[in-house]
Order: sequence, then structure tokens, then C-alpha cells
Amino acid sequence: MIRSRRAAILVAGLVAFGLACAAYSLNRRSHAAAELEDAGRTLHRLISQRVDQHDAHLTSLSALVQAADPAPVATVEQVAASIIRFYPRIVGIDVVDLALSPPRSLLNAADPAIVAAEAQQAVGSNLRTRAFDDGRKVLLVKRALTDGVGRYALALVIDMVRLSASDTPLPEGVEAHLRLIERDQASNEPATDFSADIASRTQPLRLTLTTSAPDWPLPPPTFLALAGVLIALATLLVDRLLEARIAAREAARKAVLAEQDARLAHAGRVNAMGELASGIAHELTQPLTAILSQAQAGRRLLTQPEPDQATLAGAFEAIARNARRAGDILGRLRAWISKSEPVVETVDLTELAGEVVQLLAANAQGAGAMLRVSGDGSRPLVRADRVQLEQVVFNLARNGLEAVEGRDGERAVTIEIGTQGGDAVLAVRDSGPGLSPEVQARLFEPFFTTKPAGLGLGLALCARLVERFDGVITGENVAGGGAVFSVRLPRIASEAQREAAE
Repeated sequence: MIRSRRAAILVAGLVAFGLACAAYSLNRRSHAAAELEDAGRTLHRLISQRVDQHDAHLTSLSALVQAADPAPVATVEQVAASIIRFYPRIVGIDVVDLALSPPRSLLNAADPAIVAAEAQQAVGSNLRTRAFDDGRKVLLVKRALTDGVGRYALALVIDMVRLSASDTPLPEGVEAHLRLIERDQASNEPATDFSADIASRTQPLRLTLTTSAPDWPLPPPTFLALAGVLIALATLLVDRLLEARIAAREAARKAVLAEQDARLAHAGRVNAMGELASGIAHELTQPLTAILSQAQAGRRLLTQPEPDQATLAGAFEAIARNARRAGDILGRLRAWISKSEPVVETVDLTELAGEVVQLLAANAQGAGAMLRVSGDGSRPLVRADRVQLEQVVFNLARNGLEAVEGRDGERAVTIEIGTQGGDAVLAVRDSGPGLSPEVQARLFEPFFTTKPAGLGLGLALCARLVERFDGVITGENVAGGGAVFSVRLPRIASEAQREAAE
């Protein structure tokens, strides 16, 4: 878990480092593009001003040439020298006499034949432009018109490199290129970093700026080192924060678990006390009910003129017996709480079943049901705690009486005693409605009951008591209707061997 978390943090750090480098490159690229755009526009304005000056120079020279006939060559030569001295981009100025054949140059600065040929193409006062010397120079030609007749042609030789020179340094790696746009030339140039036509009606020039800088400049080593250190510190901080957060969550989880454990322990103690109290109340209800029933019967006998002494003695005997039984129950519960061993003795299941029938006689009469004992005459003996085993049979028989109460037809509960192999079998069969699949699946589950006022402890206690004596208790439906609960207990070994010998 820790390795995977740290691997994820490392990957995130590397991604952050890559994004930082990309952001730096993008910023430098945008900055370089903005610098190039600013430099191009500044240089474009400067060249436009210079080009306008060319028109002004040609206009001034044209006026000077037209001042006299023939043209004042010396004066024109002085003015031309002054212009060239103050404007280094203009490397030559010439005046060509077109009236002579062949045309003759007055200042010997340009080829008179080329100037004459360009002047013949000029219309009115328009300029003619012509590139030469591989485009490094441009020839500007203008006819000096007098009364509509142009005898002279004026020529300026422009150095394109000097014309495109910037007054301020260009950005590093940027070069400026200025060239003449030829007439009727298709624009099939490759895309450049900056390109713009000079805003001149007479001189069709195009300025382009190119850069040798890479499209995505790499960050310098100092930036890489600083970014690496910062991202490493950030990843370490994130790892420590996540570790602290996980530790806090784990501590909170343990605190919640500890609180839940405390609550569960408290609830367990409360449930155990409740179960114990419910068990005591449940167990004592049986003998106390019998004592109350016998006491009421004895009181009725005493009200008669001549009470039956034998019946009265039997009632008192039953009261005493059930009082002892209640005391035994409390003793067994106290022993169970203190983890003492039960009082194991030899128990005759047939005799025990008869005692249960006597105890539940009043219940059977009230339910209008018949409660009886049925056996095969074997009278099996088992080793168990008599009081606890009696409680099991009493609970099963009483449940049977409650199941048949209010039923139409026969209402019968039969306690069957028999043997099967080395086991003694006591089965309580009733003619009630039987068990539903849901009830049958949860018969011996504590606190599960279908009775409105039930606690759901009777069958669970029966199962626990039977298991103490290596027995098994089951519950199922009977094919003819009703339910049967069977208790199988190991028979006494001597008795089982004697029957096998016979």
C-alpha cells in the first residue's frame, strides 16, 4: 500500500515536472513571438518612413533638374552627394539624358540603358522599380516632366540591407529581409514568422522577419534544477501529509472501533443479564404455577363441609414438591452461573414423563386437550440432571398444549418413550398446525418466537440443556398433521448391554 502510494506520488511529481517544463517553453515561445511581432511592426514603420523619403528625394531632384535647360549638373551632383552622405542606404543617384542617342548618364551612377528602358515604361509621374544584384539592390526610376515632356530620367540606387537595418537591435536569432515585389509575381512564398508589405504606393516592398530560435525552447539548466528541487520537496511534503492523514484516519478508526467494542461489551453484558433474568423467570414460572394451582385447589377443599383429607394432603404434597423444585431450579441456575457441574443421576424417562403430565394437568384441562404418556414398556434409563431434563420435557409438552389450544377436532399431546439402538428417545407429539418452513429453520435460535408475549428462550434453553448430556433435540412436522419434538440421549451402558444379551 505504501509502495503504491509513493509510486503514484512519484509519477505525479514527474508529470508536474514535465508540465513545468512545457509551461516554461510555452511562455518563452509566446514571449519570443510577441517580441518578434513588436520588432517587425517597429521596423515596418521605420522602413515605411524611409521609403517615403525616397519619394521626397526624387521629387526634389526632379524640381532641380527642371530649373534650367540644360540641367545644372554641378548643382545636382552636390545635392546628390549630400543626400548619399546623410542617407547611407541610398548608394547612388544618377540623371540620364533621354534626348541623346544613346541616352547618356550625367553622374555615372547607373547604367543609362537600364534607366532609359525603365523610364520609357513609366506613365506620367509614376516610379519604376527594378531589382538587381540578386535582389540586394533596387533601382528607382522617375521621369522629370517639363510641359508634359520628360527629357531627363532620375535614378536612385537603394541598398536593401541598409534600408532594412533597424535602429534598435532585433531579438536574438531574428533576421530581417526586404525584397521587391515583382509585378505579376504569384505569392508562393513559404510561411514566415513575420511578413508585411511596406505601405508605399510607389515602391512595392515586402518585409519578412525570420528566427533561428527553436519552436519549443528548452528550459535552462538553472530552471530545470530549481523546478526539480521544488517538485521533489512538494512530493515529499505530499507524501508526509498523506501519511499523516492516513495515520489520523487509522487512529480515528481505532477510536471508533474501541468505542464500538465498549458499546458491544456493554450491550453483551446487558443482554447476558437480560437473558439470565429471562431464564430465571422462565424456569421459575413452571413450579410457581403448579404451587398456585395446588394452593387454589386446597383452598377450595377447605371450604367444603367435609374436605377430602387425602386429596388435601396430595395438594399440600404437590405444593411442597414444586417448592423444592423451584429451589432446585435456583440452585441449578446458581451453579450454572458459577460454572459448577450439574447434579448427574440416573433418570427414568417414563417416570419423569409421568411427573410432567401431573404438573401440566391443569394446563391440559384449560386447553381442552388430552395429555398422556405412551411407551413401548422399555422404561429407558439415562444419566442427566433430573431437574434440567424435567424442564426440557415440561417446555416441550407445554408448547404442544399451546399449539393445540383452540383447534377444531382432536386436541392431543402425547409424550412417547422408547429406545433406538443405544439411545433413549423421548418424543413430544401434538395435533396442532405444524411448523412453517421459516419457523422450522429457526426453532432453536435464541429470542426467536412466534408468541406475542414469548421470550424465545424455551427451545434454545432446551437445546442447550440436552447438549450438556450428549443428547440431540430435533423438531419436525408429522405427515398426518402436527409437530413432533424428539430428544435422543445415550442410554446407560449396562442397560443397553443387558438388552442386547437378551
